Amino acid sequence: MKISAFLAALCLPLGGLAHAQLTGAGEADDVARELEAAPVNANAADADPWEGFNRKMFAINDTFDRTLMVPAAKTYRAVTHKKQRKGIRNFIANLRTPVILVNDILQGEFGRAGETAGRFVINSTIGFGGMGDPAERLGIAQHSEDFGQTLAVWGVGSGPYVVLPFFGPSTVRDSFGSAFDAAADPAIWVRTPPAKYFRYSRTGVGLLSAREPLIEPLNDIQSDSLDFYASIRSFYLQSRMREINNGRTTFEDLPDIGEFEEFEELE
Repeated sequence: MKISAFLAALCLPLGGLAHAQLTGAGEADDVARELEAAPVNANAADADPWEGFNRKMFAINDTFDRTLMVPAAKTYRAVTHKKQRKGIRNFIANLRTPVILVNDILQGEFGRAGETAGRFVINSTIGFGGMGDPAERLGIAQHSEDFGQTLAVWGVGSGPYVVLPFFGPSTVRDSFGSAFDAAADPAIWVRTPPAKYFRYSRTGVGLLSAREPLIEPLNDIQSDSLDFYASIRSFYLQSRMREINNGRTTFEDLPDIGEFEEFEELE
């Protein structure tokens, strides 16, 4: 088996915790910081009516994550330099630009669509194929869009929170959105051996790249939290609310999910 196929086979079922909203280089770093401040969610019956099933699936995902994904991410960190890892996250984010562009347009966010197209052209050319991010330095900030967000903008309710086998936190709406985003990826429709190995490599490296910056934050939260599951659920629901509103929101309009316990700032 080719090494790229092996990486994909190892990492594809291990998205788990790292899968949630880690689609770009800057986002991975932002998520690490936000996880440090994630509040404990003590009671979310309205948002999480399937909590019994979700907790069991979360435990399964967490076991896979700790036994396979974390060691793989640590190995990845050991054999790469920080600048290389940043470049890889930039590259993966740039590859996802067509899906973001489609969703910008579907949401009627034509200004943001122009920014997305501009970022892709700039980073794909003078950014060495996306390894660099000169667009950011030119004032064109990165943002993420997906079809789950598009459905929300169209007025589709989120449905219950659900922890998917191997793929981690989601909602019913976001689960359907992820399937659309996969179908909208141009690379999935090219049926040649090089394209197949490219997809395998992108999947494996992308998951490792997403998981690596979260090794310490997730480990510390798991150690310090009274309820690791509730903390991750709270983070996911809040981050999705902010993304749907393109950052133009606070979390005040989330459902009442009980008393919050703030984590101490992590190192």
